[in-house]
Amino acid sequence: VSPGTRERVMEAVRELGYIPNRVARSLTQGRTDIIALVVSDIQNPFFTTVSRGAEDVAQRHGYTLMIGNTDERAEKERDYLEALVSRRVDGVILSTAGAEQLRLLQQRKIPVVQVDRVLRGVETDSVVLDAYDGGRQLAEHLLEEGYRRVMFIGGMPGNSTIDARLAGCRETLQAAGIELPVRYGRLDRASGEALVAELCEEEALPEVIIAANNLVAVGAMVELRRRGVRVPEEVGLACFGEIELASLLDPFLTVIREPAYEVGRVAMELLHERIRGVESEPRHRVLPVELVARRSTRRCG
Repeated sequence: VSPGTRERVMEAVRELGYIPNRVARSLTQGRTDIIALVVSDIQNPFFTTVSRGAEDVAQRHGYTLMIGNTDERAEKERDYLEALVSRRVDGVILSTAGAEQLRLLQQRKIPVVQVDRVLRGVETDSVVLDAYDGGRQLAEHLLEEGYRRVMFIGGMPGNSTIDARLAGCRETLQAAGIELPVRYGRLDRASGEALVAELCEEEALPEVIIAANNLVAVGAMVELRRRGVRVPEEVGLACFGEIELASLLDPFLTVIREPAYEVGRVAMELLHERIRGVESEPRHRVLPVELVARRSTRRCG
């Protein structure tokens, strides 16, 4: 149209407050410009930061980001994914899914990027952390501090990230002649409290506790303080995943710092490329992690 006609149309748009009907546009263009991020627990600071990284990239490419929270429940996860299929989302970033649900997305040719944990036997793009190396770094630090009675708490077997963290810790400690007992549980604060309560009741507290993630660590610290157990004077404590404003906690927590924002950013870039039609073998990105040693694992004396 001519510049004059365009200006008159845009003036009418402004006066009427017109907003395009995305549903109608999706029928003609074959896309919705909607991306879904489905995670196990949005309260986990890791996933909160992942979502920010994904959202920043999504907005730059003109997408709207929807977020779903599954609470580690298979039926809730299935309902979410079926709803996303019915709404014809352009792509999904997924932190957890059963193979059957994930294949549902693949059958509908909806691009998927797995983040944080990866299902075996299902080939998609993925972005994960070097969880094994994080476990190795943390175990080496504890050995250097002189710890010999170590325990790992939280998480369940079958979670690829937890399995890798545990393997890195266990193999490093075994090389030094130390076994690593495990108390499995959920990945939330309540589980950290419950597991430490069990250890206290059984008089089985180790010299140092490795929490599977930062929420479990918070629960562990709350329960230790409730029972008058001092950290690190009586029990050391470390975890995977930074806690915002960790420098204000007393004692400061030793953590494996994970680039959560980069996980979201890289995942969204990979997904955008797939939506635009990039064809290749599944791409797998492994991001490095780093140890941040603080007072919660410092041996006294």
